[in-house]
Amino acid sequence: MVKPGLGYLGRAVGAGVLAALLAWKPCPALAEVLVLKQGEVRTLPLLQTRARPSLQMEMLYLGMVEERFLGYAHANNWETISSDREDPRWSRWQLRPGGEALYPPDAPPSRDPSEPPLYARGFYVEAYFMGGRLVGMHLIYNPEEPGFNFRQLQRLVRAWFPDNRLMLHYQVLPEDPDQHVLRAYWGTIPPPYLADIQRNSRLPFCQVFFSPTSPQPLVPPSAPPHCLGQAEAGASPAAAQKKTAALR
Repeated sequence: MVKPGLGYLGRAVGAGVLAALLAWKPCPALAEVLVLKQGEVRTLPLLQTRARPSLQMEMLYLGMVEERFLGYAHANNWETISSDREDPRWSRWQLRPGGEALYPPDAPPSRDPSEPPLYARGFYVEAYFMGGRLVGMHLIYNPEEPGFNFRQLQRLVRAWFPDNRLMLHYQVLPEDPDQHVLRAYWGTIPPPYLADIQRNSRLPFCQVFFSPTSPQPLVPPSAPPHCLGQAEAGASPAAAQKKTAALR
């Protein structure tokens, strides 16, 4: 008589549990578990910011392995123009950026809606590698696209290389009030490609120093007068040279 009683009790408890499950609305956590049990893969939405594509997990930096640099270029739709590897010690890639949207790393989280991101376009890139690692870059104005001024170049360099200390060299016409950048380079230029820079050295290069710990670029001493005015965005030469004390 005990065994039939236990069987009846078990069936009653099971029926009660089933009725409770049918009457209860599942919470989101249980719903996710049920979805996973049905063979569906749980996915999270991509992080987005205003007027910007999916966040880039890989940023550029000097010393970057060549394959990873090319991976960044491919992911951002850069166009390959040519490559030069005559000497196994160094190589050069000529590319046209794909226009990825960039913000400087020190930009405030709640940015002004009137200030759009900077798009990497308007120039050709020559990327230099030594021992399979990125050592320098050379930007050349592309007349087929809208150009960029020094302020935009500054934002671009800080957004591309947020963790590097580097000296930026750039060319602008002294009489150009718009500070239109003709050429720029930073890092190390391998010996076979120095002629690319020296060929255009009749126009003096301006110089600014970028550091991850400094929100503003520092102007080295003895810079041409037009470089001081542009780099400091209207500041006096005395104030600009005062900022260069950290370089000495």
